[in-house]
Amino acid sequence: MTRKRPHSVPGPHTAAAAAAFLNAQEITTTDCRGCGAEVSGVNGRYACGVCGWTNHWSEGHNKLPGAEEDPDART
Repeated sequence: MTRKRPHSVPGPHTAAAAAAFLNAQEITTTDCRGCGAEVSGVNGRYACGVCGWTNHWSEGHNKLPGAEEDPDART
């Protein structure tokens, strides 16, 4: 059995787009509100691996992209 290679999708799936996305991300750290453990997250969004606490998505440092901005969305 031979496997076909996945179809390469042109457009936003490029090294430059990936680099731009990663440059916009910031690793942040805080204390867990549930158990006090130190937790790290991306752009102010956290999830504690010790007790399971997560902060609300709206507490992040930037606006989350909408569904219309999802490059993998099916139309």
